[in-house]
Amino acid sequence: MLKVNLAALLGLEEFLNDDPERTRKAASLAMNDVLSGAGLARFRRAVNAEVNFPAGYVDDRLTFGTKATASNLTASIVARQRPTSLARFATGASIGSKGGVSVRVKKGGGGAFMKNAFLVRLRAGASASDDNFNTGLAIRLKPGQTVLGKKDTSNMVRLDTNVVLLYGPSVDQIVRNEVAEAETPEVVDAIGTEFFRQYARSAVR
Repeated sequence: MLKVNLAALLGLEEFLNDDPERTRKAASLAMNDVLSGAGLARFRRAVNAEVNFPAGYVDDRLTFGTKATASNLTASIVARQRPTSLARFATGASIGSKGGVSVRVKKGGGGAFMKNAFLVRLRAGASASDDNFNTGLAIRLKPGQTVLGKKDTSNMVRLDTNVVLLYGPSVDQIVRNEVAEAETPEVVDAIGTEFFRQYARSAVR
């Protein structure tokens, strides 16, 4: 979750002291307008620019959350926290094919070839990802073998004693780790511009 506190970010103390009711109303309208519209679209574009999520995938998993109110000038954008099936990033492989699977998670990246991985069709409820995608990318582990440097595989989804499903990043991870710091200032500036528009507009009514 990404929270935006307008009072803290834009320094509205003077406005709040001089005309609190008008300021709070204008601020809440500005936050909700930008964060549900242009600001949300900006974050979605930034996430898609980082990771090879399928078309439309991010739209359903990065949404406008808590609305700001006149009494609480805080709003949020919510991203799904559950991981994404690594099968969504597989290229040039199909269920039942042998010889390994190539995956490309990062946009512009060269990807990686996983020679011991394979695609499987999942039964309902077998996945820990954030949707009901029925294809998984699995790997068969040898005794003592680790997955992506993880020493403990006890919390991974297992299809068999030594077969585990592999996952890529969640949308929330990309928002928090890759795009929030870079994109938030621009979004806050847009909210500030909209605040002054709403504040001036309310004066002529």
